[in-house]
Amino acid sequence: MGYVRIWWGKEGMPRIVDHDRYREELARRAVDVFREHGYHGLSMRRIAREIGVSKGVLYHYFPSKHALFEACSRQATEVAVESLPPGASRADRERALVHLAERIEDTFAGELTVLLDYTRGRSPDDISRDPQLRASLGRYRDSVATLVGKNLADAVLAQMFGVLFRRMIDGRSTSMRQVCDVLEALEDCPPTPASRSE
Repeated sequence: MGYVRIWWGKEGMPRIVDHDRYREELARRAVDVFREHGYHGLSMRRIAREIGVSKGVLYHYFPSKHALFEACSRQATEVAVESLPPGASRADRERALVHLAERIEDTFAGELTVLLDYTRGRSPDDISRDPQLRASLGRYRDSVATLVGKNLADAVLAQMFGVLFRRMIDGRSTSMRQVCDVLEALEDCPPTPASRSE
């Protein structure tokens, strides 16, 4: 928990600042700036100007652009997932999966812009070790696993990203329902000998 500081406002009245909450608010406002401009083309000065604070205030809460980017990534990849009861039907899980994909789609183009800019010029090995990218992927995977289980999460997430990308380039004419196609195929497959022994 962060500390709370009392500041005296212009009106001579005390103003209470919850530093954790304000830090999260600054990151939330900066998410859209990264989505619009990418990662490399931004300076802390420009981000501060875009979100309406001084550069000093931004550096007070985030010691570097990378630290701000980490906070923004956390916010951007934490997607609310419907709570399903244990033993939920396949139809309920598919409906919840489509709703999750729809929520991700709202910001998918911006997230893809940032991702491509952030990883530009980096080797696949370097990208695979990047803790921020691993954490972001983990948050998406956990959201999907909540609905389909850990054993299917990677395949379903890959299908979801593929459908979202396709919808982005075909004007959303691809059915969002295709997110569930891989789930149906995986659930209908008999287990392999390796998976039976696990």
